[in-house]
Amino acid sequence: MHEGMRDALIIGAGPVGLTMALACRRNGVSFRLIDRLSTPSGLSKALAVWSAALEMLDGLGIADEFEARAIRGQGMRLSTGGRLLAQIPAATGIDSPRAEMLLLPQATTEEILAARLGESGGGLERGMELTAISSQPDRVTAEIRTADGARSREDFRWAVACDGAHSTVRHLIGAEFEGEAVDQAFVLCDARISGEIAAGYAHMFWARDGMLAAFPVVPGLWRIIAAREDGAGDKEPDLAEMQEVLDRRGPGGWTLSQPTWFSKFRISERKATQFRHGRIFLVGDAAHVHSPTGGQGMNTGMQDAANLAWKFGILAAGAAAEDKILQSYHEERSPVAGHVLAESGRLLRAGFLRNPALQFLRNTAVRVAGRSKKFQARMMLSLSGLDISYAPGPLVGGDRDWHEDWQPHGFRPGTRPRDARVLRGSEPVSLFREWCTAPYFTLLLFSGRKPIYRDVDRLAAVALVASGFGRMVKSVRVWHGTNPPAGDWLLDPDASAHRKFGVDSPSFYLIRGDGYVAIRSQPAEAVVLHRWLECVIGGGQADALPA
Repeated sequence: MHEGMRDALIIGAGPVGLTMALACRRNGVSFRLIDRLSTPSGLSKALAVWSAALEMLDGLGIADEFEARAIRGQGMRLSTGGRLLAQIPAATGIDSPRAEMLLLPQATTEEILAARLGESGGGLERGMELTAISSQPDRVTAEIRTADGARSREDFRWAVACDGAHSTVRHLIGAEFEGEAVDQAFVLCDARISGEIAAGYAHMFWARDGMLAAFPVVPGLWRIIAAREDGAGDKEPDLAEMQEVLDRRGPGGWTLSQPTWFSKFRISERKATQFRHGRIFLVGDAAHVHSPTGGQGMNTGMQDAANLAWKFGILAAGAAAEDKILQSYHEERSPVAGHVLAESGRLLRAGFLRNPALQFLRNTAVRVAGRSKKFQARMMLSLSGLDISYAPGPLVGGDRDWHEDWQPHGFRPGTRPRDARVLRGSEPVSLFREWCTAPYFTLLLFSGRKPIYRDVDRLAAVALVASGFGRMVKSVRVWHGTNPPAGDWLLDPDASAHRKFGVDSPSFYLIRGDGYVAIRSQPAEAVVLHRWLECVIGGGQADALPA
């Protein structure tokens, strides 16, 4: 990299671009953030923030503010013909310190992120339009035009397109965006509702002639989304149209008033064939667009940003396997986007059924399955984003170094470990907070359930390997019992953390800065850690990374 060149140009300052900037800031990546709009749009747009995104925001230090300003979603209710088919509580089956569904307008999300970016010293340049961009082997060159027409050229190490479904970057580089538009028009209204309503729930109604959904936006204000009837034309919706469709498809007795926003729209389901183009990366809606069913779009984009920013961070800090690390962004996030496209599409089309026999089968299946806690937990886990796995993958080790008797236990490489409570002295603390605050890697060292002092020597050898990689690896040690040896140990007196992580003998987990398990070893072997870190960070052969 040439001296004085900034690491990343981030194009687009919506929730995804702002998250990318904050995550870059946390990971020591220099950047320039631009947006062509002179002011934020101020529209409510995306509403839901799920657990996986909240855990990521916790790592950025702002999850508490989201929680303070949002409506805490109670869950989902699916109904038809005035009859409740299923009610699914939001936290069902969610093992997370952020086991919740928050609902707040996108404009508020952007406000919180932008304020924190400003507090951290990061800049946002508005009224800046990207007019040209090219990727060379060692840099990206971008041409930027200001609101007054002045043009400038600047080189960056990487560029990140966070500029939405109609991405300028994607068009400039000629990236393929495969998929199609859904053959159905929709109308939307934000308004107040009077009548008996289960507050805090996302409501979905399947009627004979189409679907309707209602979501809380802010206290007292609701969003109504409905499939528009054929023949309704292309006019803007109004309160009369929204009330009529609500009367026909809703529960009855709901009256709309004081509308703040009307919109009409169509849904496209598309995904870029490649999320990486040389040193240019597509993130969020620039890479994938899909149905808003399930509220996954913004969450998926924000997690794209966290994944990529962590990789920029370890490269900016000196990691060596650049091409493998950069390509892993596409290899990890493209399948996630594909899964979201498929699942949201299925949910959307369930509401399109017009055949009475198929509607009956659908309603019966949901009514029966909705009573099952297992079904509820599986559905909410999928929506939460906590079930994502990056295995097998280029930055995820195999699991052959984990004792076969304990293979089914704990958290496999590529998955996101769940929280456990431990003691710092006599104070209960969250082990989650210990790993989510480390920007590069966290090494979790477990003493085992019956620790002896030669086990301490084994773990010390592993910690010594980690120390050779400097600030890139933060070590956290967990001791089963209340009388640890000398040093800084977290205590696990009842072995609950050991059980959760599937640990019996002295072991370690290496947690990536984006919160996923890179490798694990039981019993702990220093050579396993050294081999993996040397390949990624130290300049070893990237092809030697464990499969």
